[in-house]
Amino acid sequence: MDKQRHRPVLVELWDMTQPASMRTIAYMNEWHARYAEAGLRVIGVHTASRPEAEDEAAIEAAVKRLGINYPVVVDTDGEIWSFYGPQGYPSRYLFNGDFRLEDIQVGEGGYTETEELILGLLDLKAEPFGPVRPEDSDDALIVVPSAERPGLGSGPYAAGSVWLSVTGSGTVVVNGTSFDVDGPAALEVVTNPVHTEGDLTITPDAGVTVLATCFAPGIAA
Repeated sequence: MDKQRHRPVLVELWDMTQPASMRTIAYMNEWHARYAEAGLRVIGVHTASRPEAEDEAAIEAAVKRLGINYPVVVDTDGEIWSFYGPQGYPSRYLFNGDFRLEDIQVGEGGYTETEELILGLLDLKAEPFGPVRPEDSDDALIVVPSAERPGLGSGPYAAGSVWLSVTGSGTVVVNGTSFDVDGPAALEVVTNPVHTEGDLTITPDAGVTVLATCFAPGIAA
């Protein structure tokens, strides 16, 4: 029991309808796979950012769909969120074996730094995982994308990729490509190799609601 209490802990607060949360899952999964046996505990905390993301059955389905392989706590009443007091989604907290805070990361990024801290706490030597995307590299030159738009965000944009926060059931068509929707989710609907200027045409079924149109950064051309 004493040994269990002295393991480093990595906690991430996230939401299945927030694109930035989706973009960190590959790293959290990999760190769990790499370092759980060495003593790292990885825990996800799902705190809904909007009413559409509060359904526990939908959260469970999202965890399975996204292939999350570490424990996820459903923060139904937002108590954990209030306790941590994060500034945005996702928010990542790394604690040492004495449960003292080693690092905080709000939003995407900081992956190499987090993993190097994990390796130090576990007294391991390994090459850090990633980057999953070119823009995740520590030396990547990225361009600020268009600002998030509430609801349907058809029209001109500039970004590395385009995401939709959606809910409902049916399909949504983006620039001629159809995407299935089955409950609250964040969907990547446009992927560009670099920061790109373009136009969006978004057409949801009657059963689908687009909650927000979001844009992720890309590397400079």
